[in-house]
Amino acid sequence: MMLQLRSLRRGMVATRLLLGATLLLGGMTACSDDEDTATAPVVNTNTVVVSPRVASLRVGQTQQLAATLLNQAGATVAAGAVTWTSVEPTIATVSATGLVTMLTTGSTAIQATIGGVTGIASLQGVPGVASISIAGLTRAVAVGEQVPLSFRTLDAAGNALVARAVTWSSSAPTVATVNADGVIAGVAPGAAVVTATSEGRTATVNVVVEALAPVNTVTLSPTTQTLAAGSTQQLVATLRDANSNVLANRPITWASSSAATGSVSSTGLVSALVPGTFTVTATSEGRSGSLTFNPLLSNTPLTIAGPLNSAYSWFITVPAGATGLTVTLAGTGTQDPDLEVYRPGTTTAACVSEAAGPTESCAFTTAVTAGEWRVRVIGYTAYAGVTLRAVVTP
Repeated sequence: MMLQLRSLRRGMVATRLLLGATLLLGGMTACSDDEDTATAPVVNTNTVVVSPRVASLRVGQTQQLAATLLNQAGATVAAGAVTWTSVEPTIATVSATGLVTMLTTGSTAIQATIGGVTGIASLQGVPGVASISIAGLTRAVAVGEQVPLSFRTLDAAGNALVARAVTWSSSAPTVATVNADGVIAGVAPGAAVVTATSEGRTATVNVVVEALAPVNTVTLSPTTQTLAAGSTQQLVATLRDANSNVLANRPITWASSSAATGSVSSTGLVSALVPGTFTVTATSEGRSGSLTFNPLLSNTPLTIAGPLNSAYSWFITVPAGATGLTVTLAGTGTQDPDLEVYRPGTTTAACVSEAAGPTESCAFTTAVTAGEWRVRVIGYTAYAGVTLRAVVTP
């Protein structure tokens, strides 16, 4: 009997252990299933784009911003209201509708939030124009004259500001006009006030327009007439009125009679390019002054040289009443320059000398017309050390 009771107790204990193990394993399995089936957090891939993304504003200036919610593919997503925030509200404020007002210099970010997603724009505050000044006019303006004005825009600390728009106006356009570049033009005698305006700041200059004495004579200096090929000479034009008073600030145009022989710049810088004669002329208000470089003078020998196929021209002035003109070339060796001579104002040679060698001659004893005769030397071969001489017979 005792033996049977012990066996029954042992069986009950084993059953309890087995049941506990089963429950434990079941609990572990249930826990593992719960972890495997847990839902992953949702990632929002939308973005907010603010435009303009970067802007520079002057102090006090406003800028309207716009915000758009886009999905990962870049398509617009319908969303709710936009919440606007300024990171540095002491620098710039933003309204509930995205209107930015720049309060001071510096930079700040403006945030736009839509549906929990935020985008930003960068705003930079730049100084506004505190003052403007005009320079460039220290005298009266002549009728028909143009004078450019210059200006400076400054901030409150006196620092120069660049790239600021300026508008110009004249109080009396019938007296003086001013264009968008600040160039004054004298229209009629009188007075006018020219105003420059930038960002609400203005500056003025008084303009007096006078009917100044016209130019009567133009004189060029220095008067040196010899200029070797490859050399330059700066000329100065002196303008005078009928009373011989020197006139300043009048427009001058420069020209050369033969740009291939010698050129002249818009400021009067002369450049001799090749051997030959050329005349530079300065003109102002219809009056002109001239200077001839490298003229051929009567009975004054000129040593010349030139390459093969070159053609250089010199001019000699023959006075009225002259009875003859003789032009010669003289050299040595087998070099062979040829000679052509043209009467004033003609394009057909009155004499052609093409003898073999460096000795050529053209002589005129009739129809010796007064004026500038052209002497042309042609390099049938290269030549050097050849003497060109023209002799006018009174």
